[in-house]
Amino acid sequence: MARHERPVDPTAGPLSSFAHELRKLRVEAGNPTYRRLAEVAGYSASTLSAAASGIRQPSLDVLLAYVGACGGDTAQWRQRWLELDEELRPASLASAPADPARAETPDPTPAEPLATPLAESPSAVTAGEPLVPATDEPTGGPAHDRPASPPRHRKLRRRLALAAVAVAGLAGTAAVVPMTQLRWPASGATAAAGTTTTTACPATTTDAAFTAVTYGGGVHVRSEPRRDQGILYTIPPGCVVGLTGYCLGERITDSTSQTPDIRWFSLADGGLIASGVVHGNPPTGLEPSRCKGDRPGPTAIALAIAPDLTGPGGWRLSATGTHVEIVGFAAYYADDPALPAERRWHQIGMTGTAAPPFDLVWKLDRPSVQPGPTAEIPVAAVACLGGGAPTDVLDVRAARPDGSSTAEALPLAADQRLAARRTACLYP
Repeated sequence: MARHERPVDPTAGPLSSFAHELRKLRVEAGNPTYRRLAEVAGYSASTLSAAASGIRQPSLDVLLAYVGACGGDTAQWRQRWLELDEELRPASLASAPADPARAETPDPTPAEPLATPLAESPSAVTAGEPLVPATDEPTGGPAHDRPASPPRHRKLRRRLALAAVAVAGLAGTAAVVPMTQLRWPASGATAAAGTTTTTACPATTTDAAFTAVTYGGGVHVRSEPRRDQGILYTIPPGCVVGLTGYCLGERITDSTSQTPDIRWFSLADGGLIASGVVHGNPPTGLEPSRCKGDRPGPTAIALAIAPDLTGPGGWRLSATGTHVEIVGFAAYYADDPALPAERRWHQIGMTGTAAPPFDLVWKLDRPSVQPGPTAEIPVAAVACLGGGAPTDVLDVRAARPDGSSTAEALPLAADQRLAARRTACLYP
């Protein structure tokens, strides 16, 4: 049975009222579970639940992802968030006049981050993390959300104030710009090479397979799934975008989770946006489709396990494969050796490099999970498309206490195979 949320009194204050309205929005959307919302929003269920808890003011990115997943009006909720932020400031700071001369310019956020490999060289990874997906959660997770009472950092206040001014300025500019410049491109429309046209938020079409929320500096739309293609146009941040599917292309490092991703999402007009620069994931079971300039998906993978020569009690995991660009590793063991029947899959890590091999050093550094002298631990290497996006291409070997492994691959039952795939490709 699902656990009931802690009740919030909408009359208890602005933060409680805000949380109450967020919960109401979820109810109006059909009362989906937070885990279901997480599949669409690109944030973990715990982060989305905390956003509507009434304890802390959620970050703006989390709020927009929550609202977008519920089908709400992101522009309206963005304004409500700014109003709440102003209301929660200490009175002495809220009444102080702004000093433009001392205001700091916000750091620019690139629309598409560099595709820097997550691990160019082997690194130690601690096993035993709980099997809880943290889909696309920003570094630090809920710690970015601000409590209602403590005063805010001066730099962050100034940046939010500047952001509000920028939004107001853009709104004023839009009023005098001819509407032809704000029109959403028609199906099949293209822009001249090297040109960028900033558009209004697109209307979500009824044939969309899933949605995603844009953030940061906006999202560039391209004709092929790689960044050396000219930008067709740019979708502003805070838009809920309807998507028809996805294909595979250049590996991009996710802006928030810092994990690699090779998925590019398809718009109804044929344009493509990188998965790593929006909040949202395709529904489970949706397979990649073909697009111009795409790359083939992974077809084979092989795992090798050897003793870690840099220190005792570890294994060096190395995976190679065909058309493999991202590999997730998982191990199957019990947290408590006294309860061997309670084994489960634990994520070891996920890595993406320009070319194989995909190496990782794994150490079981907790005595409670160290294998016995004859024990073996199944280890899986899975070809991933990105965080939360496993494929059925995997190899499983048994790691031995001496650091070696079995020569033959281990067969897995269907349910264990599915669990290994999903765990290995979780957002770390």
